[in-house]
Amino acid sequence: MSEAKYEKCEKDDPLTTGLTPHVLTNRGAGPAGCVQKCCSKKTLTSRLPIVSWLPAYDLECAVSDLIAGVTVGLTVIPQGIAYAIVAGLPPQYGLYSAFMGCFLYCVFGSSKDITIGPTAIMALMTGVHAQYGPDYAVLLAFLSGLIILACGLLQLGFLIDFISVPVIAGFTSAAALTIASSQVKSLLGLTIPSDEKSHLHLGVVDGWIDVFTHIKTCRWQDAALGLICCVILLCLRALNKTNWFKPANKEHVQGCQAFWNKLPPTGLKIISKVVWFVCTARNAIVVILCLILAAVIDPAGIICKDDPENCVFTLTGEIESGLPSFQSPPFSIFGSNETSTEDDTDLQGMISQLGSAIIIIPLIAILESVAIAKAFAGGKPVDASQEMIALGLCNIFGAFVQSMPTTGSFSRTAVNSASGVKTPLGGIYTGGLVILCLAFLMPFCAFIPKATLAAVIITAVVFSVEYEVVMPIWKSKRIDLLPGFACFLGCLFYELEMGIGLGVVIQVIMLLYHAARPGIEVQIKKVPGSPKTYLCITPNQGVVFPSVSYVRNLISKAGVRQGQPQDTLLPVVINCSHIYQVDYTAAKGFNAMLGDFSSRQQEVFWLSCNKSVADTISAIAGDLFVQIDGPHQVLEDQRDGEEDRLIVDCQETSPV
Repeated sequence: MSEAKYEKCEKDDPLTTGLTPHVLTNRGAGPAGCVQKCCSKKTLTSRLPIVSWLPAYDLECAVSDLIAGVTVGLTVIPQGIAYAIVAGLPPQYGLYSAFMGCFLYCVFGSSKDITIGPTAIMALMTGVHAQYGPDYAVLLAFLSGLIILACGLLQLGFLIDFISVPVIAGFTSAAALTIASSQVKSLLGLTIPSDEKSHLHLGVVDGWIDVFTHIKTCRWQDAALGLICCVILLCLRALNKTNWFKPANKEHVQGCQAFWNKLPPTGLKIISKVVWFVCTARNAIVVILCLILAAVIDPAGIICKDDPENCVFTLTGEIESGLPSFQSPPFSIFGSNETSTEDDTDLQGMISQLGSAIIIIPLIAILESVAIAKAFAGGKPVDASQEMIALGLCNIFGAFVQSMPTTGSFSRTAVNSASGVKTPLGGIYTGGLVILCLAFLMPFCAFIPKATLAAVIITAVVFSVEYEVVMPIWKSKRIDLLPGFACFLGCLFYELEMGIGLGVVIQVIMLLYHAARPGIEVQIKKVPGSPKTYLCITPNQGVVFPSVSYVRNLISKAGVRQGQPQDTLLPVVINCSHIYQVDYTAAKGFNAMLGDFSSRQQEVFWLSCNKSVADTISAIAGDLFVQIDGPHQVLEDQRDGEEDRLIVDCQETSPV
């Protein structure tokens, strides 16, 4: 679709063209104006983005969306089954989670590239509570959707800004290592009885203790298949990043690219497309090939569907086929869950069991989805609130088809973008392919080896370890590594929720410390046009109640220390050019400080105060607050002269 077609909805409204500014300004006044604003074309297109691009939809867009949608569908089907296993849910729940988000985001989503569905991190965090039964995962999706939707409607996207890049990198890296470690058991075909698992509560360490304790139960067939699948998937991923099949364009090329460029342009183009498709759909292709291998190689293949542990390969086993019924999320459990207790049967008990996940999972879901939207926006602004509204609706309606919590998937979004998707309508084809799989292909999925799914998961998440951000942070500001490593270690060796909470708490403490300990620059300057000097004190940020005592003490000490004998103390000029706000507590502190200066007959002047700061301080300090327009007013008989000349430069700043 051309850019011109996208820009149609951004032109001026013909109903308002030619109206005077006075008329346009008063259109929004009063209740009628609010109704007009809520029902305006701009509001409609922002809340229902589909109306901005659907009128210009054409055959070219449909073909591109079909190709991209099918390609993403081939990726999400094996991933969905694998992520359901990560979450500790029956495999079909991964596919239940993979289609409703595609349909809803098509209507409410603002990015053409994003695909909503199950992700590795969501699956891992859901698995903590899915052990109590699938109903808890479905309820978690519904409650998460409500919270995300509320955040979008209330414009609370700014809360995500309190999670810094180091904390995000630490969380993502720890989650990736945790997920990969959890799949080593399936990759090697280990048998670990539940009553023999490690319970040290050391996060990923427990899993590795179980692996080494039961390494003798390793099945060589599963291990060989799993490792071979890992190698094939990594090789195909690497092949997709080479330039071997790209046209030389009269440039001097060598090696494989030179070899393939000997083909006719048409042949090279066909091979390039085939290689790209094979590399992009590598997960689906490897899963299908292993499925066929497992079904053919085992002489008792049909029996293996019911007894997957006693086959040549450890298989996924029987998967419930058919579409999920459309029903309300489970708000209570009446004896249907063997692991639940009487206290957990009602809604209050279920919510109590979910605990902090009701807050953490929506937060992570918003973080992932908005970050992906920004990454693929191409520099254009992203409406974070609309993304939250779309994601919230996807989870709410997904809960009606037994979906676990979902969010934007970076890997599938990258595939979608690389496939040439034109509009969000590509999600319709992705969701349709998942539904076809649920309806007709589930009996065959029973032959998927668990080692193959483990290889798919490991090769997908291992590249989420963001080790490359460490050196840039170390070179720019090393203290920022503290919350990042705290989050990483907390997530890796304890729990994901606690780890990210620890990282955020440390980051907020650092922010509060900077607010409570602002930098103070102290300089002795000459009054323009005069040999007299004055003490110039410049705080580098606003002064609010946590910092008032610190700032007051620094200014008082500087006033005495930088001065001369008691009878000739230098006048003090407080430069307020960087002070953007002052609260009542700060004004009270400044009033006490001005009283101290007045008692020793040392003048204090306030330079470059904005009206808000001046009004706040003067309301408390009264006549002690003296505001000046320039340093020349330190002496009343002086006039504007040349620029200040610096005599002594001495800075006192917060140590961080």
